[in-house]
Amino acid sequence: MLTLGMLFYHISYRTFWMDETAVLAYLKLSPINFLVSYWQVPDNHPPLYYFLVLLVSKILPWNELAIRLVSILSGFGVVILVYLFTLEITNEKRLALVATFFTAFSSYFILISQMARYHSLAVFFALLTLYFFYLFLKDGNQKAWYYYLVALVFTAYSDYPQFFYVAVLTNLCYLYCLIRRQTPMRLLKWINGQFIAAIFCLPLVWMLYHRIFVQGDGGWSNVNLLGNSWLNNIGGIFFHFYVYFFGENIFPWNYLFFGSGTVVLLVAVVGLVVGNRRKVLDRSRMLIIIFAGSLIVLNTLFMNVADRRYNFIVYPKFGFVAYPLFVMSLVFCITSFRSRRIQLVIFMLWVAVSLYGLQNFYNVTNYLNPSYFRTFEAFEFVRDNSMVGQQLAITGDANDGVYNFYKDKYFVNLSPLSHDELKLVKTGFEVWFFSTAFDGPEASVGVLDRIPVGFEILKQFDSVPLDTKFKLFKERILRRPSYNYKYSVYLLRKI
Repeated sequence: MLTLGMLFYHISYRTFWMDETAVLAYLKLSPINFLVSYWQVPDNHPPLYYFLVLLVSKILPWNELAIRLVSILSGFGVVILVYLFTLEITNEKRLALVATFFTAFSSYFILISQMARYHSLAVFFALLTLYFFYLFLKDGNQKAWYYYLVALVFTAYSDYPQFFYVAVLTNLCYLYCLIRRQTPMRLLKWINGQFIAAIFCLPLVWMLYHRIFVQGDGGWSNVNLLGNSWLNNIGGIFFHFYVYFFGENIFPWNYLFFGSGTVVLLVAVVGLVVGNRRKVLDRSRMLIIIFAGSLIVLNTLFMNVADRRYNFIVYPKFGFVAYPLFVMSLVFCITSFRSRRIQLVIFMLWVAVSLYGLQNFYNVTNYLNPSYFRTFEAFEFVRDNSMVGQQLAITGDANDGVYNFYKDKYFVNLSPLSHDELKLVKTGFEVWFFSTAFDGPEASVGVLDRIPVGFEILKQFDSVPLDTKFKLFKERILRRPSYNYKYSVYLLRKI
């Protein structure tokens, strides 16, 4: 009930940020037309998430809840799986409840699970895959092995990286057991099962090929903020642990809560050593700890090779499957201490850190990555200041899906104007233009830099300011100025 309450609370207080708007473009299609259209022009990501959201949108009214419902229910499913997984490993309801609580009681978890993106759906299936693999590995449960293959295929249709991670990890684990002669299945049967799963995934091979080599996707050739260096890999690994624990809303200069969280993490490291020596961390618990660490490393290395446009700050969401395992690992390490008093103190510190992060999250303040916290203020500014006859520029920051989704509520006076049409408008023409700032590998682009040439600003509204200390920190790393505001909207006039 706590998890559901947190997931549904404030579900409509943020609008969709740029990546979330991808799903809005499909809403006017029928499910069949979507499948045909997607096969011809696939997105960067597999179709299952988009298809499910499309089905929900045909049943429920068009609002933020309907578009985010698939993610919310998937996040809830992750919480249930953490309980079942922990209970299966420890046979202790107390530990299962503690792990479940801390999985859900996190600004990072709520952020990803409220996002109109595929991440929580992919993690639900990826964690389900690992859960069934564990049941199979534990006692040779043949039904669990079949369920593992089915969940693996569903993971593939939800997200390419998450599928890659769990497929690599489970196969390596099986081979290790095979070498140690501890596997419950012969090699040939295992290979046959993997081959059958691969056959079901063949359509995805075409989609991925088409997206990268036919449509063109420059992620493989791009360079991120730190130049794909060893420093980027170290930063990527570190940021997984940082964001998984502190979320997007706690900075190192929030001394009290950052210090409290650091104490929790250090005690967990000591608990890992103590638990290993005292044999409290048995093979099953150590397997989860190894899974969590391996997934973080895999995600960092994979993202630094397969899609170099991303910097280490955004890596954790692509390795979201490691998050619930990381929480379980922390609980295992902390409960390695004999003293219940020590456990209670550390857990209370963890609660305080999570509560502070959630408070900042729901108040839309203190965010590490401002991209995720786009509010309705800019939309309301357009609604209150627009006039009949003006138009809205259709760009990546306000695409056709955004216009259609919010037309009746915020853009009723406006008609859409494509990017090509924007270049041809006559002198005196007025258009509303949304702009997003970003830090690229070679330059920092502010909201003003995105305004097309030949237009003057009549009105302007800036939203989502960057934390002042964080801005200075970024500028020291980048050695160049960064932007002040993430989002802005302008009323422009052609001159």
